Amino acid sequence: MKKPSQSNWFSSLLALLFALLLFFNANASGSISNVSGTNQIYDEMLYNIPVQLEYDQDKYFVSGYEETVNVHLSSANRIQLNLESNEDTRNFQVVADLSKTPLGTSEIQLRVKGLSTAVTAEIEPKTITVTVEKKVTKSFSVEAQLPETIEAEGYKVEKVAVSPKTVEITTGEETAKAINRVVAPLSNVKQSVDTIKQTVNVQALDSKGQVLSIQNPAPQVKVVVDLSLPSKEVGLTISATGSPPTSVEHYTFTLSEQKVEIRGTKSVLDAINTIELPVDVSNIKSSMKKTIKIPTNADYIVSPEEVEVTINPVFVGTDTSFSETSGGQSSTTTASSSQMIPNPLPPSESPASSSSTSSTSSSTSTESSVANDIENGSSSEPVN
Repeated sequence: MKKPSQSNWFSSLLALLFALLLFFNANASGSISNVSGTNQIYDEMLYNIPVQLEYDQDKYFVSGYEETVNVHLSSANRIQLNLESNEDTRNFQVVADLSKTPLGTSEIQLRVKGLSTAVTAEIEPKTITVTVEKKVTKSFSVEAQLPETIEAEGYKVEKVAVSPKTVEITTGEETAKAINRVVAPLSNVKQSVDTIKQTVNVQALDSKGQVLSIQNPAPQVKVVVDLSLPSKEVGLTISATGSPPTSVEHYTFTLSEQKVEIRGTKSVLDAINTIELPVDVSNIKSSMKKTIKIPTNADYIVSPEEVEVTINPVFVGTDTSFSETSGGQSSTTTASSSQMIPNPLPPSESPASSSSTSSTSSSTSTESSVANDIENGSSSEPVN
């Protein structure tokens, strides 16, 4: 039979072992939790990453490939991922090694070059198709290619000048054989333009009009095209604006030009039949002339650019209008007279200096005439 002291010692040792077991188990669980918490993966999707071709550029010309791809980056290092994602701090490139690629068309595997080991990348798509040819340079004459809208809008081409007239095209040997013509394609022009001046990159076309691959950037030429714009005559209408005096009922207008010529594209000319001419009649109480600029916009050109308008006010309750006399004084023109004309005097009583056509007569002029007759010894008896 064991002694009581030995039993207590054994129990204490057993308890200590259990305590140590629980302690190490708890620490191990915490460590595993911490490790799993730090293994987070970050990722970024990058679009339109340029493809770098590795080949002898002095001997070969490469065409027909996709110039950009998408790249998916992932890393547990957020800082390093951000550096590679930012275009300004990025170290990696997407490259296609063509050093051992034969002439003709081939499919090439893409790879990432210069990427940090802390970051992984996936390229989409993983391959590109390229055409490799021997490099050649030839001279070609250049012709201007006008927009289709020029003819559709009724323009007439007067003169076309291209400078320089010939350019050197660098391309593949087989592509050069397929070049049918080299053109300078002009972009659409604004309406009502009578001269086109553009500097453009040339294009090489085959016999079907399809664009062929040539050096990038392509040669540039300057093109100047003189055009005649379609034109037609349109009438002018007056639109009175402003606040006329209360005494004026309305105005009559006389134009120095009844019609003007407008020039522009066919679609613009078809939509215009008359041009409204605004005339400000504020505070106009007598006949006057104004020079008015004809309204226009960027869609058409008008000739002449201005006309002279004579403005005549017609007053309320009458057909009377004011006009300027040669001496600068205003006089009244009356369509119908309401004045009364008195009976004429007998010849013996008419003064020598008085007018027989006067529309008014006063008692003062009559007395003066009688006094003159008495002084000259004439009879002053009234005539029955």
